Amino acid sequence: MEIRENPVFGRKIFFLNPSFVVENYIIDYLKKNEYEVYVLTDFRKAKGILSANKDSMCFVNIDSEMPYAHWFNFMKSFSLSDNLKTIYLGVISEKAGWEDKDKFMMNIRLPGGFHLIERKTPKLLEDFTKVLDVNGAKGRRKFLRLDTRNEHDVSGYLAAGGKLFALTIRDISSAGFAVIYKQNIVNLFQKNTLLRNLNISAGRKSMVCSCIVFNTQLNEDGTAMSVLMLTNENPESTRTYIRNYIFEKNAAKIEFELKGMDTDSSSYSDTALYKSLKAVANRDYDGLDVLQDAELEPVDDQS
Repeated sequence: MEIRENPVFGRKIFFLNPSFVVENYIIDYLKKNEYEVYVLTDFRKAKGILSANKDSMCFVNIDSEMPYAHWFNFMKSFSLSDNLKTIYLGVISEKAGWEDKDKFMMNIRLPGGFHLIERKTPKLLEDFTKVLDVNGAKGRRKFLRLDTRNEHDVSGYLAAGGKLFALTIRDISSAGFAVIYKQNIVNLFQKNTLLRNLNISAGRKSMVCSCIVFNTQLNEDGTAMSVLMLTNENPESTRTYIRNYIFEKNAAKIEFELKGMDTDSSSYSDTALYKSLKAVANRDYDGLDVLQDAELEPVDDQS
């Protein structure tokens, strides 16, 4: 059996060709709950970006673009690549029958499971997040954090004593910020100090935030850094905007990487293997998520 440790900072979660329901119900829910989610729309570029993000998760909508047999070949081929065999694959469908589910589950390693979406329910979201959490999608973190040191549309300042003090925003999350400033104003950032006049600009929006100083440290270069936590005085719209800003920045980085990726020219159209597989109704799939690819190899020996 294969055992892989869950990462401290979680995994990237890719959705390949998600349906309208998946994008506006499941993905929207995951974003609100701070999972690192991305949408891919071109399966010919998918392998490239997944190879660059080993141990990420990828949920494939097999109802889109190709027949199930072609998607089966596409996903089966991951086991043949050292860069792709570490990807945590899953299947999403709103139309597949039990035969298709059995063929995928019994012949492809799917730690992400096979999700038949019949309707939008709280249980659907609960079951989906359970799969993500079992596979360490969030790691130990609670919030997505964006390193903003190279972002040109993020800035900040603190208003205190009738003066404005410039801040460098080191990173940002919907829970708070890390800011860097000159040590001559470190007295303004004592631990547990409430700051109500912190102005943060991110993207096209400026926000006056209320924060508590969680921690402060002095740096050897004459600067200091403080971790600031947003208080409940801030409107929910502030946290929502910051969260969306982080997702937009992350998505833009992936889109930039995709432009430099080679296009997958492989053919996945041979249907002979998929047609030869025999499905079994009401099969128990418990334990399949920890099987190694080698244990799933003899697909054409089923009867």
